[in-house]
Amino acid sequence: MGFAGAVWLAVAAVLSNAVANAAAPGSAATSGPVVETEGGKIAGETREGSIAYRNIPFAVAERWEAPRLAPRWDGVRDGTKPGPICPQQAERSAAHDMAQSEDCLNLNLFVPTGHYTKPMPVMLWIHGGSFRFGSGSLPIYDGAAIAQRGVILVAINYRLGLLGRFAHPDLSREQAGQARANYGLMDQMAALEWVKRNIRAFGGDPGNVTIAGQSAGGVSVNYLMAAPAARGLFHKAIAQSGGVQVDTTRHISERRPGLLGAPLESEGLAVAKHFSADGQPASMARLRQVPVADLIAFQEKTAMGSLNPVVDGKLIPDDIGRTFRDGRQAPVPYMAGSTSFEASLISDMSPPLPPRAVLAGVDDVEGARKAFGGVDDATLAKMWFADAVFLGTANYFTRASARLGQSAFLYLFDYVPDSIRGTVPGAAHGDEVPFIFGTLPGRIRELRESRISDKDRKVSTLMTAYWTNFVRNGNPNGRGLPKLSMQATGGNTMNILNQSPHYIKNFRTDEMNFLDNYFDQRMENSK
Repeated sequence: MGFAGAVWLAVAAVLSNAVANAAAPGSAATSGPVVETEGGKIAGETREGSIAYRNIPFAVAERWEAPRLAPRWDGVRDGTKPGPICPQQAERSAAHDMAQSEDCLNLNLFVPTGHYTKPMPVMLWIHGGSFRFGSGSLPIYDGAAIAQRGVILVAINYRLGLLGRFAHPDLSREQAGQARANYGLMDQMAALEWVKRNIRAFGGDPGNVTIAGQSAGGVSVNYLMAAPAARGLFHKAIAQSGGVQVDTTRHISERRPGLLGAPLESEGLAVAKHFSADGQPASMARLRQVPVADLIAFQEKTAMGSLNPVVDGKLIPDDIGRTFRDGRQAPVPYMAGSTSFEASLISDMSPPLPPRAVLAGVDDVEGARKAFGGVDDATLAKMWFADAVFLGTANYFTRASARLGQSAFLYLFDYVPDSIRGTVPGAAHGDEVPFIFGTLPGRIRELRESRISDKDRKVSTLMTAYWTNFVRNGNPNGRGLPKLSMQATGGNTMNILNQSPHYIKNFRTDEMNFLDNYFDQRMENSK
């Protein structure tokens, strides 16, 4: 994939605008509905059509250790306010007003009101933010609209930055034979385990759980699909703009091809050197005592980019591309796609990225140019970034799921709100999120509450319906909705999501086939 993949991994895409005030965790009796979980009783807050239970601990974890069960609490826990978020650089985070703590493994849960005759489907949401920023508590992820369609929404926090992905040779020796390095991904699995054990108490069905996420959350969905230990914890998957480097995956201790191919342990050694004492690299014991703010400052200073999961030989046993290519991913219904202006992530960079820098490392630039319509370098760079990292990845993975006989849906979100249409090239990275959650205006550029049109709201209603239908039964289609089509193993069936959703067979066939072949060839050559 070359530099385009590296650029994506270096883009910090934080996906929210407004922020709710955080509250410190605690136990207090409230007058809201009370549910008893394995950890104790929690009181929620009733709103129109839904009940919100916030700041539920699903696990605890020491620094660079696997998560474990959270301790029980006494009394009735106040679940009306969000808990602390995972540590991140506050001034660059959409969650800059929220309290931070390493004790951040909590979730928010939104349940439909009313009486349901059978257990409800569950959607577990994994937030984006380059694995460095964000929180499941951001208002853009409020689950009220999801819950009003009969689906329980669970929005989680997970460890970020160097706390969420870290390797060091000494740590590898300490944790030999165990899953390691991908601590944020382990947190996501711990949340799924909590849902399996506890969701019945809220009326949910532990046998009908869908994982869904956008950006880093979409990447997480793809890696959970590739993690053998996650089998059975979810039953459907939705990856939104889950940009991964299909042709190679970074490794904990081995050198891999590409600009980001250095083993992750080499970064751990650099961290130890930075926090040295008396001229000696810091030991693991010392690194565990470094103030978290200092770790984050070093992390951001070194511009480590999106901290995608790595191959550790246990949790993630192999490159993600080979896992999907060989049919070793979770055999579940799968929906994936991107927005029509993913290049928004690189279009506003200052100074601008030279097109040839984006295309650096592409083995066959002229072959790509021909497949992409004979465009100039500047256009090819934007198309390559958007398609090789995002849309082409979704196409490759949905085709792979179709080969397993699973229902697979490929989409392109291409709706721009009325008030800004014509001023932007298309739907930017993350623009679909507030439409799905019914939380417009969300973080969509210049869109304001007063400028949301009836058409915008109708599109939001459509998107919420498609997503909740898929969560319910593995198919986004439903009565009264424009029909979407499943992906075919040998074709490119694209669902265009806008004010008039429709599907196109043989969508950008030359481009998609070129990328499929490109990924396969690069994987073959990197053995």
